[in-house]
Amino acid sequence: MRIIDDHIHCGNNRRTKVFTPDDIRKDLAEANAQGAVIFAFPEDIYRIESTVESRNKANEYILEVSKSTDDITLYPFYFVWNDYIVPDNLSDYAGIKWHRHWDEPKYDYDDPKCKAILSEIKKLNLPVVLEEEFEYTVRFVNENPEINVIIPHIGFLNGGYAKMPIFFDKPNVYFDTGTATLEAIKTVLDNVGAERVIFGSDVSGTSMPFYNYTKVELDKVMKLGLDENSMSLILSGNIERLIPQKFVKK
Repeated sequence: MRIIDDHIHCGNNRRTKVFTPDDIRKDLAEANAQGAVIFAFPEDIYRIESTVESRNKANEYILEVSKSTDDITLYPFYFVWNDYIVPDNLSDYAGIKWHRHWDEPKYDYDDPKCKAILSEIKKLNLPVVLEEEFEYTVRFVNENPEINVIIPHIGFLNGGYAKMPIFFDKPNVYFDTGTATLEAIKTVLDNVGAERVIFGSDVSGTSMPFYNYTKVELDKVMKLGLDENSMSLILSGNIERLIPQKFVKK
């Protein structure tokens, strides 16, 4: 069965964090996975290095890596920070990473530059992996019904599992399984079906992954005991349906 991990960070900056294409290959091979969605580390975007130059470099690295790995399928996602840089080559990315935690600098959703990049995202029909505080997750979803939003960790870092039912009736909201408890995944499946659940791991570095490896997270999802069609949707079908089809490699 085809397996695409929708949540792997990638970078090669010794001053911040490292997870290279070779590291990704090893991680995916252990899980018998064919590919992944990749995006930059927050450390390269704003946590450790935080300049226009560092952000551009980190995002360009993701694009370069995705184009240089013919043996595995890597879908590059562009990491948007709160200066809302719109690159000339945004269409070369398969999706968007939008990320902050409660104690970090905020996105200003009223900033005209924010509205401008959201407009470009809509034009290109790019899915957004959205990791935000709960109130801003709600605002993002409500104000952008045209955007397919993927909430990572079944919402653990978007306000917690208990708050996710507010999104169950939103057909443009999907949930990534990375690091989530089996019970939380089952609850979402029972309410939205396999069509809106996406497999992910959140592998975030060689020496100390943020949570787990792809195989660890995959083994957990396999314990759900779902039928083949449902598993196919969760493991690759949903994410490869959401990204622009020009990127999809089978």
